[in-house]
Amino acid sequence: MKKLIPFAAVAILLASCANEKGNVKIQLPEDFAENTIVVSHLTIKNMFEATKAEDLTVIYDTLAVKDGVAELRLDPAGPARYSIEPPVMATMQPEFYAQPSEALTVTVKSFNPLDYEVKGTKLMEDIMAYDATVRPIQQEYMALVSRDANISPEQLQQQIKRYDDAVKKFVKENPNSPALPFVITELSGDDFKTAYDNLTPEAKKSILMPFAEAYNKDVEQMQSQRDEEEARKAEVASGKIEAPGFTLPDLNGKKVSLSDFKGKWVVLDFWGSWCGWCVKGFPALKEAYEKYGDKLVIIGIDCNESEAEWREGVKKHELPWINVYNGNDQALYQAYNITGFPTKAIINPEGRLVNLTTGEDPAFFTALADFLN
Repeated sequence: MKKLIPFAAVAILLASCANEKGNVKIQLPEDFAENTIVVSHLTIKNMFEATKAEDLTVIYDTLAVKDGVAELRLDPAGPARYSIEPPVMATMQPEFYAQPSEALTVTVKSFNPLDYEVKGTKLMEDIMAYDATVRPIQQEYMALVSRDANISPEQLQQQIKRYDDAVKKFVKENPNSPALPFVITELSGDDFKTAYDNLTPEAKKSILMPFAEAYNKDVEQMQSQRDEEEARKAEVASGKIEAPGFTLPDLNGKKVSLSDFKGKWVVLDFWGSWCGWCVKGFPALKEAYEKYGDKLVIIGIDCNESEAEWREGVKKHELPWINVYNGNDQALYQAYNITGFPTKAIINPEGRLVNLTTGEDPAFFTALADFLN
């Protein structure tokens, strides 16, 4: 699960040199028939300082191949990521990271399917060991997805957990590895923060530390947004916020206003026929609609699709409650702080928000039962 950085070609250079410090020996597959091979590279400094694609400076070296071997002189400008361009169609390419003074050997056994190894530095040997650990799990995941269109979220989550567990195991067993700043970026949220905060001084010396530092900024930003959302939910749960009003057309063109239902419990279901999880939630919502009868008003608010698609969706899924059309008007989404679909809002008889649930979450129905009972 590699992180991808956009490339912009700027130069083609010729290089041939002896295998010494600052050089890389590239052993190509036995069936390699070309007399040249192209290797591109981008310094890590440029990779993280560039603010737009045009600022990236990728250099291409065209290397002579003799007896199946090519030799590359490493860029003295600083640590860089190098990629060997496959001579055949391939989804991946051999990559390695190196400092200007290092000597490495890259053995490419096959370009498609990709099979290669890199020796000569602790960093690349650890990356190779890590890849060998997680690659089978990645391949199983891809095979499962491509083979079974009806794979359940639980099955996918199980595979993702296996991958995460493998990453955590590598981190635990290799606390001083220079590969860790790159490896931990495969973790998410709190798992990443824990690993990042516990990086040893030795691991932090890695030339790949900028990967972890950049990802840490993204995670901190996401956590800040999550904290804001949690604060918003707590504010909603206090019952002190007046539910934002609206007036929208129903299937017959009649204007429906939220204020029409003051004195009743109301559920707003923000949905779209394009949203798979919205559709999956309809059976449970229909059960609630039948269960609570006159005690509850449900208003389905269609979002982000054409009126024709909305009408077809209501008909196809046989939605028995009040259905209104909002289309692409963002004002209502912003008023209800909608960050994903479906979003369901519970409004009490006084017209105040008491619950806002994003996603198809059983906790919504638990909360609804608590309020109406």
